Amino acid sequence: MRAEWQAHIDELLAEYKRRQAGLKQLQERLAAIEAEGESEDGTVKVKVDRQGRLTSVEFDPRGLRRLGSEELAEAVMEASGKAVGEVSAQMKQAMEGLVPEGAAEEGFDLTKLVREPPRDFDAVRERYGLLDR
Repeated sequence: MRAEWQAHIDELLAEYKRRQAGLKQLQERLAAIEAEGESEDGTVKVKVDRQGRLTSVEFDPRGLRRLGSEELAEAVMEASGKAVGEVSAQMKQAMEGLVPEGAAEEGFDLTKLVREPPRDFDAVRERYGLLDR
């Protein structure tokens, strides 16, 4: 095999590994996304995970005494809506330029961008006669 071909193949494999590592880091950052939201009057604070699921709800005891059940429900909905909006903004920012427009809101699976690499690059290169002996 020509040395320039081998060099080009090695360069492509190195670039593939760099991109795969970058995507893995992005997946880890996305998995760690969470956000907090608070009702306008401060009676309710919530946390949500990257999928918008509630992970924490806090009530101000003074607010509980003065709010009826409907107002309390509205405060929870308001706080969680703010938190979900923040998660959506963080996801969109993290994936900007990497996935199709609107995919962040639809729960795009980043693993679809890069297939699983071969475990043994030398075995692949040998199979195709690209490994120097």
